[in-house]
Amino acid sequence: MMSSYYGTLSRSPRVQEQLLRDRLLRGRHEPDVEREIVKDYAPEIAAELQINPDVSDNLFLSTMNQLAVSYDSAPSVQVEGVEDADDLTPIIPPKLWPLCQERDLIQRGIRECFMRLDWSTDEGTDAVSYRVVSPGYVIKAEADASRPDRPVCLTEYRLRMRDGEQRETYETWDIRDPAAPIFRIEEEVDGERVDMTATYTESTDYPYRDEQGEPILPYVLYHARLQDRLFDFMSGVELVRGTLRLCVGWTAWWDAFNNASSPQRISIDLQPPAGSARTLAGSRNIDTITTSPKTILKFESTRDSAGRIDTYPPGMAPMEGVDALRAYGERLAVYAGLNPGDLQVTGQQSGIAIIVSRDGQRRAQAKAEPVNRDGDAQLLATAARLANAYGGTSLPTDERAYSVQYAQLGLSQQERKVLIENVEKETALGLVSRVTMARRLNPGLDSDEEAITFLVDQQLQERALAAALAEVDEAEQDIPGAVAEVGAAREMLRSGAVDVAALDEALLAILAELGGEDDQPAIIDGEE
Repeated sequence: MMSSYYGTLSRSPRVQEQLLRDRLLRGRHEPDVEREIVKDYAPEIAAELQINPDVSDNLFLSTMNQLAVSYDSAPSVQVEGVEDADDLTPIIPPKLWPLCQERDLIQRGIRECFMRLDWSTDEGTDAVSYRVVSPGYVIKAEADASRPDRPVCLTEYRLRMRDGEQRETYETWDIRDPAAPIFRIEEEVDGERVDMTATYTESTDYPYRDEQGEPILPYVLYHARLQDRLFDFMSGVELVRGTLRLCVGWTAWWDAFNNASSPQRISIDLQPPAGSARTLAGSRNIDTITTSPKTILKFESTRDSAGRIDTYPPGMAPMEGVDALRAYGERLAVYAGLNPGDLQVTGQQSGIAIIVSRDGQRRAQAKAEPVNRDGDAQLLATAARLANAYGGTSLPTDERAYSVQYAQLGLSQQERKVLIENVEKETALGLVSRVTMARRLNPGLDSDEEAITFLVDQQLQERALAAALAEVDEAEQDIPGAVAEVGAAREMLRSGAVDVAALDEALLAILAELGGEDDQPAIIDGEE
């Protein structure tokens, strides 16, 4: 059965752009750099540079890695009507927030990312399982008319195992008509899509429905910013294209570095030896001569007078090329949505190392919170529908019942040191209060009320600690003191005519009250 629902994967600009970014995020962009080289150089030069392109300086990936910090620490979740955190285990398994770290990276770099939900009974644990789906593998999607930023039908390209072989499949979920939802798994055979749903699932029924029988679309789409459409795939294209061009620049720089390591010789009125023919793309042939510093070339004069050999200086000093590429990288990083003041460029390496400051990371994290909170609430509400229907739970399915609080990125050691020094100076001048100090040193305190609560808790903890230390000090002083007194009394007993047995019994009683043990030698009646 051939379906007309699909677009052509290779011809979709949206899919191709998203797959390019996916390759950059996964370090699989070498073929893209080779194609970029062909755009910039003549065929005979491009053929040399394509042999070993430089893909080591992936500015796109390094920048996105530094910005994707929203889930470095697990967020906290509050749910209306749910007091026990264990009740949320079916929808918040241990792997959820670590998976969100990968999702956050893709969401920032590709501008969107899907989370796929399934009900899992693996290892005897009934819980929702999650899978990150890069948007380039969702080859077709249509939006909800009332919520244009959320899909109601989509097709995911997936690799599946069948008969011991890996097969390319196209998995479709469609809930546009809730009364007749569609679920289909197809394979491509002789250029046509063939329905193989029953082969993979042994059923053609729609897999997931909630307790009311409504179909569940097991995908949640996260966005990099709030918007009124499904995909924003061209946003940030400057950094993507610039990263490829930067790789081309480093490839050319390495070639120039090799060429600058030995002088370029030229012959005047001399015939060079025969070269070897090479065929380039497009059936163009050129003659090349392979040389090295150890090669001796034999030239013949083209006329009766003697010819000569001269030397060309290098076309570019290698370190000047490094500085130029570094400046280009700094310019590109601004297109990642960063302020120039958020960038720290190291000059200690031969390559470009652009570091996003901690303050820049915090601003990016705060900017992403609204969309992350919206997506996480939708994700947990959808998971609750699955858990209620298939796990027997009774969790709320309204997105508004889920409140997610994200851990704030703390101060670096250098930031904290500078901030403390500044706060101390301002405090000495009477310019700041303790509440202001607490908020500056603890970015997670969002209001004066939270700062006051924090300071009160700190004061109570200090008092409790002081009381505990006083008790410990008192105990440590009483016991050694009592034992010392007992030892002194015994020395007096040995030298005096006193009722030894009666006093010894009293001293033992004192030790018993203090919880100590009698480690003195026993006193024998009549001992002097």
